[in-house]
Amino acid sequence: MRRSVLASFAITIATVLAVAASISTAQQPQQAKSLQFEVATIKPGNPQGVGSSSSTLGGQFRMVNTPLKQWVELGLSVPDYALKAPSWLDTSRFDLNAKLPYESVDRKAGAKMMKALLIERFGLKWHEEFQSVSGYELVPDKKVLIEPSGLLDRLKGRGSASGPSLISGTNVPMSELAEALGKVLGRPVVDATHLSGVFSFKLMWRPFDDAEVASQQRYGKQYGVDVDNLPSSVSTALREQLGLRLQNVKVPSKVIVVDKINHEPTEN
Repeated sequence: MRRSVLASFAITIATVLAVAASISTAQQPQQAKSLQFEVATIKPGNPQGVGSSSSTLGGQFRMVNTPLKQWVELGLSVPDYALKAPSWLDTSRFDLNAKLPYESVDRKAGAKMMKALLIERFGLKWHEEFQSVSGYELVPDKKVLIEPSGLLDRLKGRGSASGPSLISGTNVPMSELAEALGKVLGRPVVDATHLSGVFSFKLMWRPFDDAEVASQQRYGKQYGVDVDNLPSSVSTALREQLGLRLQNVKVPSKVIVVDKINHEPTEN
């Protein structure tokens, strides 16, 4: 009797496993299908322009005058300091207007779509390496000045912009600020603020380059920005404007080495 029950149980388990394997095999084509933009239009940017921007709103993802290096950083989820790539990627700028497959897309999905676009349109090829590098932790200062976005503010969409002495974000998490700081500082920055939610901010400091100072003095007046009274460094700006600070740490970092990428995309 005991052997009969065990035999019956074994047959049942085998049947279940066979059905599960069948379901898993049937699902593989869907899982393997890469996430892509429905439509993507790429146009040359302005090589003389300063700064770039990106935004997601109404099912559209846009990048304006963005160096191709930043496209690669987004697609491979790697910051500037951890990317080994040809120097011309810094000055080769493009505009992107892409239709998302669905209206709400998180950062991970966006990276997958950008990676697929770079492979298809620019022929991107790369390999990875890992190493420990000197970096920073982003932590609260004595008094945190930045506050999470409210419900009505979050309905306005999200976006970010950067320049030689500017980091701004609309409804972005602290991890994205840390990532942007890493690009400015040339070293990895890890979010250790423990601040949840999304935030809108404009972080500004005085440029180091005299020509950039003169340019900002000329255009800053139009937007009510007194360049001469801006903080002297990004670290000072963090403390005074957001109530955050940086502290030195060793950070494990993934390094991406670009093996191949074309100078121009295939046709739209």
